[in-house]
Amino acid sequence: MFYFLVALLAYGESVLIRTNQGVSHIEEEKHNHSFDTTLLDSVTEENFSIPSDFGYNLSGSWLKVPENKFHLTMVMVHGVTHDRWRMMRYAQVYLKHGIDVVLYDHRKHGLSGGDEVSFGYFESKDLEKVIQWTKNKQQDHWIGAHGESLGAATVCMHSGINEETHSVNFYISDCAFSDTEDLLTLRAKEDMGLPDLGFVEATSLMARVRAGFFFSDSSPREKVAQSKVPFLFIHGISDTYIPKEMTEEMYAMKQHGEKFLWLVENAEHAKSISVAPKQYEQKVMEYIHTIISQINIHHHNN
Repeated sequence: MFYFLVALLAYGESVLIRTNQGVSHIEEEKHNHSFDTTLLDSVTEENFSIPSDFGYNLSGSWLKVPENKFHLTMVMVHGVTHDRWRMMRYAQVYLKHGIDVVLYDHRKHGLSGGDEVSFGYFESKDLEKVIQWTKNKQQDHWIGAHGESLGAATVCMHSGINEETHSVNFYISDCAFSDTEDLLTLRAKEDMGLPDLGFVEATSLMARVRAGFFFSDSSPREKVAQSKVPFLFIHGISDTYIPKEMTEEMYAMKQHGEKFLWLVENAEHAKSISVAPKQYEQKVMEYIHTIISQINIHHHNN
């Protein structure tokens, strides 16, 4: 009975977590001055809603720059309890450099539907729907995906799907977890003082029965190990929520395609861009210049 109660509590805290669904955070992000709001005046904004394969709609915004210099669109993927506008702190880098941006709300977040958080499992399949929508709109564009935290785990999970669909040209993963079971075991120990006595497995079984996935179904490191497209991994060295070792693990496991790792001094969870904004912009744009030039050379040779 105790196991069941702990599993029920853990299920509620992880899969059914409160996410402020139904609310847009754009005014909050503007109030916090988390991005240059004048950028929104310089772009064309098209809001969209597309059907997920799982019975709800995904809500998003396409921000088009006047002149796209790279023929590139970046799809931005936010973290848990946030929404699409959280990603404007990253998206402003791209808009400033003449790159289109697609923002959208995860399932159970913002203005999208859905009832559960699945640690990147269903989210990565939703991301594919958003990317296919984007490719349909921007048929002559390269596509990159940039995620933070849960969003970063989602892009890592998507890299497995991408080996079949070839829909994304490169990824940026900022402070992802490498494995759901490992993360929840760590958080149970750190947050509740619970040793790993099978609670995670019991909660995983409940997630399978109620939400349609096992925690083991979401192991970003397994997908990254298969991926052949370039990755830039970013993680704050002072991150105590998702330890940097999880990103280092994925970097080590990636065997195919180019990979880059940037560990940011004094940055806590999802704070790398706040701690080192200029360096962040420089690293990201250097990476994009490198990858796009390689893609163009490869494309030209073929």
